[in-house]
Amino acid sequence: MLFKRLGDLTAQRAALIVGAWICVVAASRFMAPAWNDVVENGEFAFLPANSPSRRANDAFLDAFPNEQKRSSLVLIARRESGDEGLLQTDFEFLASQVVPELHKLAGIPHPDEDGDPFDDTAVAEASPPGVIQEIIWFEDRKIGDLLNSEDGQATSIMLWLTTEFLDQANEAVVDEVESFVQELSRTSSGEDHSMPAGLEIALTGSATFGRDMMRESRRSARKTEDWTIILVVILLVTIYRAPMLAIIPLLTVGVATAVSRSLLAIAADYGIVSLFNGIETYVTVLVYGAGVDYCLFLIARYREELDAGQTIEESISSTLQRIGAALTASAGTVMCGIGMMYFAEFGKFSQAGVAITFGLAVCLAASLTLTPAILRLSGKWAFWPMLPSTFGGSTDSFPAGRSVLSRIKKMNLLTQVWTRMGILLETRPWATWIGSIALLLPFAATGVLFFGDLSYGLLSELPETSSSVYGAEAAQKHFPAGEVSPITLMLEAEGLDFSPAQGPEFNAIREFTAELVGCRDELGLDSVRSLSAPRGQRPATGRGIAYRQAQKMHAREHFVSPTNPSITRIELIPKNDPFGRSSIAEFRVLQERIRDHLPDALQDARLWFVGNTTELSDLKSVTDRDQIRIDSLVMIGVYLILVTLLRKPGICLYLMFTVLYSYFATLGFTWLVFRLSNPEGFTGLDWKVPMFLFTILIAVGEDYNIFLMARIEEEQEKHGPLRGITVALERTGSIISSCGIIMAGTFSSLMAGSLMGMDQLGLALATGVIVDTFIIRPIMVPAFLVLLTTSRLGPISRIAGYTETGNMAEAA
Repeated sequence: MLFKRLGDLTAQRAALIVGAWICVVAASRFMAPAWNDVVENGEFAFLPANSPSRRANDAFLDAFPNEQKRSSLVLIARRESGDEGLLQTDFEFLASQVVPELHKLAGIPHPDEDGDPFDDTAVAEASPPGVIQEIIWFEDRKIGDLLNSEDGQATSIMLWLTTEFLDQANEAVVDEVESFVQELSRTSSGEDHSMPAGLEIALTGSATFGRDMMRESRRSARKTEDWTIILVVILLVTIYRAPMLAIIPLLTVGVATAVSRSLLAIAADYGIVSLFNGIETYVTVLVYGAGVDYCLFLIARYREELDAGQTIEESISSTLQRIGAALTASAGTVMCGIGMMYFAEFGKFSQAGVAITFGLAVCLAASLTLTPAILRLSGKWAFWPMLPSTFGGSTDSFPAGRSVLSRIKKMNLLTQVWTRMGILLETRPWATWIGSIALLLPFAATGVLFFGDLSYGLLSELPETSSSVYGAEAAQKHFPAGEVSPITLMLEAEGLDFSPAQGPEFNAIREFTAELVGCRDELGLDSVRSLSAPRGQRPATGRGIAYRQAQKMHAREHFVSPTNPSITRIELIPKNDPFGRSSIAEFRVLQERIRDHLPDALQDARLWFVGNTTELSDLKSVTDRDQIRIDSLVMIGVYLILVTLLRKPGICLYLMFTVLYSYFATLGFTWLVFRLSNPEGFTGLDWKVPMFLFTILIAVGEDYNIFLMARIEEEQEKHGPLRGITVALERTGSIISSCGIIMAGTFSSLMAGSLMGMDQLGLALATGVIVDTFIIRPIMVPAFLVLLTTSRLGPISRIAGYTETGNMAEAA
């Protein structure tokens, strides 16, 4: 009744509805703040507040309040030509030209000859609040010589930032430093302030990686949105050869996308929802994919009503009456499935569940109102150039066009494909069903076996041409890989005082440091720096007494908490890349075994681990829990919706099995493609792929199953239990296949960017939709239903209410 009223209203007030949507778009765009002003940045900031790494960071800031270092920007100056390594002129150039300019860019006073260049307190008081907190280079009396590589070919200049590595505030800083370095490289040799010939400066550090990650994410988002529109237009025009049939869905999803993003920005501005930077790509792709499907189902039914002889107004009204409930149920299934992500612990997953679900709700509203209103106003021109001679009366009112597709339609080739599939299902259901399962079995088995083979390596996401990737390779040639992001172990031993230069506490730290150094290979460490070994395991240099005294002073200030002398920290330098695939497993081994090496005096000490690797470990723990929680909620929620709509619990259970089988087959196929395309460099699927793939694929897969099952019920009333299945397949085959191709094309646009994780997700989603469209929905589901209705499943068929005599007779 509701959709009958909506249909009548749309048929009679089409212009008013279109005008209302125009007003909504204009008003929401006018009121919405800039998107970048309301989105949140970072990665680890979305971890739960009670995660160990966030609690450790809070405790560390309490113990070392002047240490606001969250990310690093590192300049690697190297000379690899010749046997001498870096020359004295290189160091002089860096000290006189590079370091002072970096201080200017940072807004930090550069130490002059008359002052103490290493008075951190003076620098902190003189410096304005900014992103860069501290700059350290090779002349530093505390740790300067540690910044020179042992091979003598490289030195590093460290810029410590107060922001997380994925914070947008880092971009301007990294860009300025990079522009400065590039300008130095362009200066001709021999000119004033020119870079010495043979000297090279590369950028690395977590902040540089974060800048590159955000930059590539934006590029990928723009390319994805552009290619989404291009692919949808190409596919719609190719399939339907009617420009208006391409324009109408695009107008609908374009309006839905604009309105949903504007309203989300307004809600975020008022604190109603939270949004992460990059979520707009997921909203756009899902709204385009689902919205075009909804529009095409509605247009296909509208054309059926016109072919039946109704007027335009009558067809609009009856279309919404007949298909409105099915569209709403289908969209509700997708929204319910994706909406379950709201219950994730990881903030990005939770926010994606809210934003995408909201976007789909707006898209459904536009599909049920704006699309039929535009069809009503377009009249016969909606189907140009295949214009009907009259509306109402003859089912032949839509003459065949001259396109290739029109000739195919005239030959009934598309219909014949689904007719022959129906005959095959009726005559050989067992072979068809087993064949469909066998076809996907190798991929499904691969998906199950390698389900946990995921990559949390951050550098592997970026293209090799990125500054941070090049800089990381340069740094790892001359320095331990872990120098870019060391692990800080903070130790609190109540009742002890680590501030004296000597004593039992100092001896305990020395014993603990020696234990760790002795087990470096077992613990995956390159070196250990502590109160007793501030230089780590680097040999002492020939510098004088003043330098050694400065180092001792630095050790007490750096390694002992100024607010609580019972707290000290130890810096653990990993042997391998802290952003690499093995970093999490190696850290967990370290975390598990490190207490075994504590001396007796420190056995009761409380330990905290601080650093990017600890945050990556927490990210894996949280997302692993989310995978189990969200997968379970999605399966239960979608199953309950299916049972409510179809009222057949057993069949609904089988439908859930089919999409789950499709999910593992898709995951396995994606893993194999990327594994075989890069056997040596492949580090596993990106950690976000399984979650988004499962949530979206389960929801969309059942979306198509709902359309098929609804049509099967309708046709079984006319043609009987068996024949109704094949007739429904014939009549929905073309439209569902077209929608599947378009949605797969939409998802494949995620591969337009340069981020490996988005490429993997795009391929996985496109493959999953194709599998659902051409294997699960037309073969695996109807084959099982034929076996069920013809009593070939024995007790299962009898439980479902199908008697052997009647249904076998119909099959015969």
